[in-house]
Amino acid sequence: MPLIIYQSNFNDTGRLLIWKATETLGELESRIIFSEAQKKEYESIVLEKRRQEWVLTRILLEIALEGAELTFAPSGKPLLTETHHISVSHSGDLAGILVADHNVGLDIQCVDEKLEKISKKYCHQDELARAGWDNNPLDYLTIVWSAKEAVFKFFGENVHFAKEMVTRPFTTAQEVIELDYQGAHGARTFQLQHLYITGYHVIMTI
Repeated sequence: MPLIIYQSNFNDTGRLLIWKATETLGELESRIIFSEAQKKEYESIVLEKRRQEWVLTRILLEIALEGAELTFAPSGKPLLTETHHISVSHSGDLAGILVADHNVGLDIQCVDEKLEKISKKYCHQDELARAGWDNNPLDYLTIVWSAKEAVFKFFGENVHFAKEMVTRPFTTAQEVIELDYQGAHGARTFQLQHLYITGYHVIMTI
């Protein structure tokens, strides 16, 4: 059976599902009734990891919104219908979707040392300084990365991580994080829900 480790309705307008995959790819495939178009799309995927992500996303979507079909904008942003929006994320053995009646962004990220090595590519200098002051700098940087990924997914394209987005000061245990964005899509402050689940940071737009 699929292991749903987190399931929540938020603000009465959306649903978050996170699944820890323990099944083989064959077991996952058996849960999908493929249309001809889906079968063709699926068979074009070469890597097993990407096939797993594809199947997990469709299974979770069927749980969250039965009968919904996933399409993609030219930018790669996933789309549902005029009345429902979706954001998708995968990291390690976790898969998650966020479905709502308004535009959303979701990111799941395990703590990874590579995020420290490339931090100058996605962090503002103020964020780098604050990470250095924190007792858990790698967790701090992971949250910064994940917050910016969630906002990038909200827009879908044309977002510069280091120049256009800056998180406001936060602690790694903080549940709501604020991020200021100013760029091609205008200017706004995002409030982001932060969860920590089985070693992963989960960030979503509210």
